[in-house]
Amino acid sequence: MRDENDAYPSTLAPASPRHLDLARTLMQEIRNGRPAVGELLPTEAELCEAWNLSRYAVRQAIQKLSNLGMVTRQAGIGTRVVADRPRERYIQIMDSPADLVGYAKGTTLRKSSSERIAIDATQAALLGSEAGAPWLHIAGVRYGGSSASEPIALVDIYVADAYSNLPELGEVLDTPVYRLIEQAYRVKVTRVRQEVQGWLVAGDQAACLQVEDGSAGLRIVRTYFLHDHVIAVTTGIHPASRFSYSMTYQLTQESA
Repeated sequence: MRDENDAYPSTLAPASPRHLDLARTLMQEIRNGRPAVGELLPTEAELCEAWNLSRYAVRQAIQKLSNLGMVTRQAGIGTRVVADRPRERYIQIMDSPADLVGYAKGTTLRKSSSERIAIDATQAALLGSEAGAPWLHIAGVRYGGSSASEPIALVDIYVADAYSNLPELGEVLDTPVYRLIEQAYRVKVTRVRQEVQGWLVAGDQAACLQVEDGSAGLRIVRTYFLHDHVIAVTTGIHPASRFSYSMTYQLTQESA
């Protein structure tokens, strides 16, 4: 069983550079309430002198804490503590194009609505269809797992009418809708187009995602094709403080 005091991310594992030693120490001090949430960390100059580190190394340590959602930096003010432990964060890692369609593995979608709609002009532009065309629209909130309490995305799923006769959808979906389409119609998605956009999470979206109004976020749009036909489109709005997106593709080198 893991000790609660040892629950820091592997990025801060032992036998690491001194800026990571500083990050670990600051994390433990914050956890002990010194400084408390709402208070400022020592200045960069103070940390440089106390730890005999360069300003660059100190900034690396502080950036680690910022990436974990424990501090925020404000020009002219300093680095303020905003949480006493790392925030839950969903990291989506892809090592090959095939991983793209499996992105929802390990997450759950809690459905809020499912209905057939006549799409409006904005939706038509997103779906590459005509305004007024019938589509199945599924909306919900995605979580990092069945027991996770913090949402990682607001999700809208659109299914083309020709592929919308799906099995009854429960309140919690742990199978991607494109897979349900493949199983119901015995087809195979042949292409997926993905677009990642910067997004401002505000109003009802911020309230639903439990983040500050006007927070930074990402909007990810995935369009699923069967040959040249769009059969489904999904959009996910992710808070930047709770989502990372990492892709590593191995390039093949041609022999001389």
